[in-house]
Amino acid sequence: MGRSQMSPPANKYIPLALSFCLSCFLIIFGLPGQSVAVGAITDSILANTGLSRNVFSILYTCSTLTGCFLLLPGGFLLDKIGIRRTTLFALFVCTVIFFALGNTQFLCTKVSNSPTIRLWLTATFLYFNLSVLRCFGPNMFPMLGRTQIAKAFSKAPGIAVGLSGVLFSIATGYCPSIMRFLSKNENWQNAYKTLGITGCVVLVIFSMLFHDIQPERTTLAQNPMTPSKYSGITSQREFLRLPIFWGLMSILCLTSFIGTGVTVHICDIFQKNGIDPLVAIKSYRYMGYGIVLAGLLFGHQIDKNRVKICLLMLLFSQFFGLVGLKIAHTTFGLVIYIVGTGCFWGGYGIIRQVIWSKIFKGRDMGAILSVSYCTSTVAGAMGVSILSFAKTLSGSYFCLVYVVESMLLGMIFLTIGKFPKAV
Repeated sequence: MGRSQMSPPANKYIPLALSFCLSCFLIIFGLPGQSVAVGAITDSILANTGLSRNVFSILYTCSTLTGCFLLLPGGFLLDKIGIRRTTLFALFVCTVIFFALGNTQFLCTKVSNSPTIRLWLTATFLYFNLSVLRCFGPNMFPMLGRTQIAKAFSKAPGIAVGLSGVLFSIATGYCPSIMRFLSKNENWQNAYKTLGITGCVVLVIFSMLFHDIQPERTTLAQNPMTPSKYSGITSQREFLRLPIFWGLMSILCLTSFIGTGVTVHICDIFQKNGIDPLVAIKSYRYMGYGIVLAGLLFGHQIDKNRVKICLLMLLFSQFFGLVGLKIAHTTFGLVIYIVGTGCFWGGYGIIRQVIWSKIFKGRDMGAILSVSYCTSTVAGAMGVSILSFAKTLSGSYFCLVYVVESMLLGMIFLTIGKFPKAV
């Protein structure tokens, strides 16, 4: 009798723990499509394909923009068919794309032996596959994983999503090194072939174990929604008309713009400043510690509805990260860069995911998240190309960095003076 009374509570935690672990892995599985992974093998891609850095930057920007627009239907798909089916579909598509990218040169050579035609085919092939990968990998997977976690632990979604960032930060720190290791003999295609095989295994595991969470049946999710001044808004169309939405998006877009641009070109930035590019790769490992601590701190502040404090922390951390980047040739500057950038990326994922559930209580959360992810990712894609062209025109990346730093200071003053203390 005592045993039967004890079993139901235990059974409630098992699916939650399993869902949390799978959701964390799902977020991590999107890393190969992230800028941090692409940046680690960019030089290998350029050397093997013959594309110039500016052409690849344009290609990467266009593929990211296309992937963003592909993401918009994904939010509606999430609202319509649920997390499980959307996740399995995304995993299947990414696995196919991994295999396609792993055989880029083989497929393009089969079509034509002309160097000029093969170069154009390679660029087009990369554009198409990176577009789909940029949709599902770095955007759809984090959105699905964090939505599942926030849904299961709605009593404290900020802390739950922050905890998921622990494994994610560790994986992010080692991701560049792993991508380089998988790119045996400096051949970036080997990495994607291995990821394709991994994707097949992951797809089978998720088809058997990953299920939609029903919050009303879990003890950790029984939490009445905190009233908000925007609680009466029940549709995506109404929410997109709010000034607060676009105020928040302006912050997310500006920080994504320079953050993504610097991440993709980080090896070249370090090299131009007389620093070994391997230092940039290794810095991500130490940056992971900052991502972990910042994720937990930001998550706690979000759960306390301290949105304004979180936004100021985000802006200040990126500002100091950029200051450190300019003097990264010194030990002090490198430390400031690692700490500031780590804190920024640790808080960025929390804010972009959880902040909307604190403001918006409507039914179209998937659509709202897709708009948020799409808009901020477009800004990040523009940052990659604009930073590259700024370097070509002025001879240095830092002319644009100075402009962004001024804009960050402006955002900080506006947030202090204009953003409401409570939402």
